[in-house]
Amino acid sequence: MNSSTETDAAETLWALILGASRLARTGALATEMASSFALRDGPAPELRPVPAEHQDAAIAWSPRDGWQLRTTPLADPLRALAELYLPLCKPLSEGHVVFAHLGQSIDSCVATASGDSCYVTGDENLRHLHRMRALSDAVLVGTETAACDNPRLTTRMVRGENPVRIILDRRRRLRADLGIFTDGVAETWLVCDQTRLAAPGPVPKRGRLIGVPTRDGRLDLMILAGKVAELGLRRLFIEGGGATVSAFVAANLVDRLQVAIAPLLIGGGRAGLSPPASDRLRNAIYPRCRIYRMGRDILYDMDMRHPREGRTDRPPSGLERIV
Repeated sequence: MNSSTETDAAETLWALILGASRLARTGALATEMASSFALRDGPAPELRPVPAEHQDAAIAWSPRDGWQLRTTPLADPLRALAELYLPLCKPLSEGHVVFAHLGQSIDSCVATASGDSCYVTGDENLRHLHRMRALSDAVLVGTETAACDNPRLTTRMVRGENPVRIILDRRRRLRADLGIFTDGVAETWLVCDQTRLAAPGPVPKRGRLIGVPTRDGRLDLMILAGKVAELGLRRLFIEGGGATVSAFVAANLVDRLQVAIAPLLIGGGRAGLSPPASDRLRNAIYPRCRIYRMGRDILYDMDMRHPREGRTDRPPSGLERIV
């Protein structure tokens, strides 16, 4: 497969994934029955139901197996694309799901001490972030990430709709001229201590101000996750920074945790993932994990709801070079 053909195939596959996500998020999928779908392409890719034997049937839903492509991609990049993103498109019968991602250096930093973080990880991981945004109802970052990076948090690198942008600012101290508050390209929710709702501070140009109670001087993340789900944002993507992702992990709110490791040595800076300390190795969090190479980076995709039974499973033997 030449590069042009592979690119076209990847775009078609991504359109199928977006269509599956759209069906799952809108509640239009009859989850109790098996169904086959073809792609109805357009500005917003959609899936149309077809008989299982239809020549255009490209993807199928099964109550037991979830989403499955009718033809398994042979090329590694396409197979990895399907394996990584399709499981995130399962419909939710109730509640909400929280994804989280952190890109950090080998020495566990997400930025230098001065806050320079653009970019720790490479282009392929950045594209991955845009894909994750497209599959989520909302993308959330903490105060420091918003202040230092002034991120746009849009899907400009891939096809897909922009998610609602959620910014944590407990004391409402962020600058009012940040792009996320003024650009108007996506709805933006600013979350603060509920006692600060009437205090001076930034208000998004297109969005809302939400108050959440605090606990031990920090926003109560469990109440926050439940509140945004009640408001219709049931697929929440925590994109940074290190303190915010770590706080969601510590609160046991993350269903799927992704950590991208860049071959970079910063030599001291802003800390990356810092989960609660374990007293013994056997008590450490040991989730099921899939590993992907993204350009120069390595992505660990961890299922936090299905930990391994301790560290007793037999690891692969031998030596294998993956890049």
